[in-house]
Amino acid sequence: MSLFAFAGTAQAAPAARGTTALVLTAQYSEFDGGALKATVLTCERGDQHPRRALACATLASAGTDLQALRADDRACTFHYAPVEVAMFGFWRGEPVNEVHTYPNSCVMLAHTGALFDF
Repeated sequence: MSLFAFAGTAQAAPAARGTTALVLTAQYSEFDGGALKATVLTCERGDQHPRRALACATLASAGTDLQALRADDRACTFHYAPVEVAMFGFWRGEPVNEVHTYPNSCVMLAHTGALFDF
């Protein structure tokens, strides 16, 4: 199933109670090659996220508000190379539609941990 087919399904049909099905994207600036990365997180075996267990643990402990995620203790430079991350679909049956821009990929990873590390 393509990412775009999944995305359309996630928006059109209500999720079963407790279902997790999130499309995660990260759009990097030209400084970081301008890449667009995407994956699907279901918190079940067989999903596409390479760090599924840690990503799901991050959401379980902090919720789906990207702005509320606390940074870890890593040191990041002050260079400006924005990374826009997006998360949409369902987390435990609740709809999610979050977009946030971080000043660079180090700051993004410091705040989101394994969630956008794909």
